[in-house]
Amino acid sequence: MIGRAWWIGALVLFVGGCAVRLGGPRPVEYRTVALSAAGGATPAQIAAYLKETGANVVLLAAPADSAWFAEVARRVELKLSGPGSAGQTAFAFLATEPVGDTTVALGLPDGGELVVHDALYRVDKNRYLDLLATHIGSADSSLESIRALLRYVATDVMTRAAVVLAIEVPDAETGDRVAQLLEPAFLDARECLPESARAAAAGPGMRLFYGPEARLRCESARVLEGDAVTMLARLIVGR
Repeated sequence: MIGRAWWIGALVLFVGGCAVRLGGPRPVEYRTVALSAAGGATPAQIAAYLKETGANVVLLAAPADSAWFAEVARRVELKLSGPGSAGQTAFAFLATEPVGDTTVALGLPDGGELVVHDALYRVDKNRYLDLLATHIGSADSSLESIRALLRYVATDVMTRAAVVLAIEVPDAETGDRVAQLLEPAFLDARECLPESARAAAAGPGMRLFYGPEARLRCESARVLEGDAVTMLARLIVGR
């Protein structure tokens, strides 16, 4: 009886150990805001706005210098990546300390450039999160811009990273065209909104995308009040 009890106990421990290993790490939630700040907004105003959202990941665009972004980061007690200048605006991320970051200018067929700010974050020892932000100025220019962006993602973004992408757009037409061109590589966070709220997220501002679906999902989202479209999305990095 003692020998049998020992064998059963050992089997339970073995199965339990396998279950832990097979289960893998727990999902991690990122309360993500993509915000295009209006010119003239102070760091104190933006920081207060972000604190109200409870965001722990912010993709931020603003016509401001590095000192402005640094002050916002200090006030919300998050680490700053950037800013990366894209002409009249600049992009930065507020989150944990990045593994690495860069700002690149991707050449376009018409001789122009698509400026992308990119930062990689470690979720844990096996999982990564990559944040990207850029600006697309019109629906007419969106095709070549998205082609350049997707080539960059395919060649320069870690293949096993979950990716969050914010694209600043001037109007609903450009935003909708961008969303159409990004399918199926990226999911539109607007689809995570209640259907009654989706029209309110169609104007100028930062459009939020994420993927691949196997690594990242949207639990819920809502449109925040402001001059431009701003979304708060609960994005979950899966096992």
